[in-house]
Amino acid sequence: MNKLRVASFGIRGFVGESLPPVAVIDFAAAFATYLDGGRIVLGRDTRGSSPMLHAAVTAGLLSAGCEVLDLGICPTPLLQYSTQPYAAAGALSISGGHNGAGWNSLTLIAADGAFLDPVSGEAVLDHFHARTFRKCGARDIGTVVPMRDYAPAYFAALAEQVNVAAIEQAGFTVLIDPVGGAGSPFLEAFARTVGVQLVPINARPSTYLAREPEPRPRSALPMASFIRYVKGDVGFVCSSDMGRMSVVTESGEPASEEYTLPLIADHLLPKRSGPLVTNICTTRTVDDVAARHRAPLIKTRVGQAYVMDACTDVQGVLGGEGSGSVAVPTFSQGFDGFLMIALLLEAMAESGATVSALLEQLPRYAIVKRQVDSASREAYRALDAVRDAADFIRDGTVDHVDGIRVDWEDGWVHVRTSRTQQLVRVIAEAKDEAVAHARAAGAVQLIQQAL
Repeated sequence: MNKLRVASFGIRGFVGESLPPVAVIDFAAAFATYLDGGRIVLGRDTRGSSPMLHAAVTAGLLSAGCEVLDLGICPTPLLQYSTQPYAAAGALSISGGHNGAGWNSLTLIAADGAFLDPVSGEAVLDHFHARTFRKCGARDIGTVVPMRDYAPAYFAALAEQVNVAAIEQAGFTVLIDPVGGAGSPFLEAFARTVGVQLVPINARPSTYLAREPEPRPRSALPMASFIRYVKGDVGFVCSSDMGRMSVVTESGEPASEEYTLPLIADHLLPKRSGPLVTNICTTRTVDDVAARHRAPLIKTRVGQAYVMDACTDVQGVLGGEGSGSVAVPTFSQGFDGFLMIALLLEAMAESGATVSALLEQLPRYAIVKRQVDSASREAYRALDAVRDAADFIRDGTVDHVDGIRVDWEDGWVHVRTSRTQQLVRVIAEAKDEAVAHARAAGAVQLIQQAL
């Protein structure tokens, strides 16, 4: 099931199986061709496969005549932020992100710092599949410029987004776990920027992953077990690319990644008037928070590219997903873990409330996330099985924005094919946990019968 996944915003695969260097060179060359050999900002994470992929990507970009600004080990949000200051035509991030060990990916970023939109991405894929690459002779091959001084400008801009004085005055002790990923070298600079005492965990850059890289309650359990003993005010569990984040409370509760967006929305929406954008399968807590602050709520297909594209269309003040991802478009076009942490610290500092108290102010539901292995050619048959199951969707309202979502008064279930893995994803949420589990199990059974 570890097949190469090709999408408009990048490729993802299992190193040594579905992500060979030749495919990486060709994909980088296709992106460079689409950008007509323009300047490209390049960054990577700490995974053991990333230096190899970095070499392949660099070869592909140089072959098309690009000037490559190499940021080295760099979290994807910093890379996205850096495209505009460096007047780049685009950027490319090498990072497995929230995926497990063995996986890696190339993510394409536009000149404005957003993930490449689907229309532009299709143009890249046309070059990739047809192998119509821009080819330069020996005198016109591109150049590599190592860049090591990009972080101070980013953190200075980040400090302008939050009330640093209030955070410093609160004197927080903050635990951060970047899973040995690309955020690790930048934790100290972040802590100095916002004025907190840092307790770093899994913060030494590492070629292996010390835990599951996807922020969620089970990957937060180690931090949750000892946060009280180090007298931490709050803990943050991040993905290896710093694009996703979940919270651990001062009392040791590993909160669901679904609450990252509503926590920040509940803090920001009273300050910034405008639409909130999220995807079709984020917790209903976001709906409740938007209604509380009378903010329009826009729902999109799943994926950062779709959320940020909608933010641009409707001038959204905040975008995010239930995966623990948030972006503030006036700052950057990317989901940014450092910004998320800073905003939650600001919420705590300005309200004088603990993170537990902030969570208690949110309506909370039971949410269940399941997945079923499925090849792409079979996945749509599984969606049809759910759509055609009259007994399963009885009395529900059906939505086809992305896959199939069925809403009832007390909850919902969503089924879609993954665009990054060979999976069908199932999410169910309800006021009653037993109902959520039953609906998720029912959807999984329908899918398995159809495959």
